[in-house]
Amino acid sequence: MIARSLQHVRRKSCEGGFTLIEVLVSLVLLALVLALLSGSLRFARGTWDAAAKLDEQAGFDLAERFLRARLGEAMPLYEPRTAGTVRVAFHGTGDTLSFVAAAPNGPAGAGLYRYALEVAPGAATERPRRILVVKLASYQARQSESGAEWASGQHELARNLKSVTFRYFGRGELRAQPAWHAAWTRTDALPNLVEMTIARDDHEGGPLSLVVELRLQSAMQ
Repeated sequence: MIARSLQHVRRKSCEGGFTLIEVLVSLVLLALVLALLSGSLRFARGTWDAAAKLDEQAGFDLAERFLRARLGEAMPLYEPRTAGTVRVAFHGTGDTLSFVAAAPNGPAGAGLYRYALEVAPGAATERPRRILVVKLASYQARQSESGAEWASGQHELARNLKSVTFRYFGRGELRAQPAWHAAWTRTDALPNLVEMTIARDDHEGGPLSLVVELRLQSAMQ
């Protein structure tokens, strides 16, 4: 009688819920699923970060190719100014740079274009970031009072930058020794070299430095 009662209790408990072994097996399976899910999330995040770094590196490569191709061929053209004076079509400061060079496929086709490199603010984040942009316009020796009429807004060359600075190597004056300058103030000649330094965080590869030789220079050096 007692044995029959115990069998009835066991049968009833099995029909009404989970046994201890089933609960333990379920917990083990749940732990395995969570572990696999965590690993998948880490892998996905790593893949995303790697893709983002590749995109940024592609931007730096694009900026380097652009500067070597266009800035390297900056032309020592002279533009009329007020009071009958002229000056070379080149202006450089620590964070801006403008010059004139030929382009094989600009917005208006092949020809001379005026380029302007600027550092613009990026998206608002906890860490302020900068964007290196370029603007271009068909070259006109005589500009309007408002300056060049840029053809198509601005084009992004590189993003997620802490800062971008330019320096210029050459004779600051006709009889001076060549040296590096924070700005180019000569009105009769181009600099020999232009250096662009991009500051980045250490985990992003640290700073980048690019030196471009201006191959077409004025004879007045």
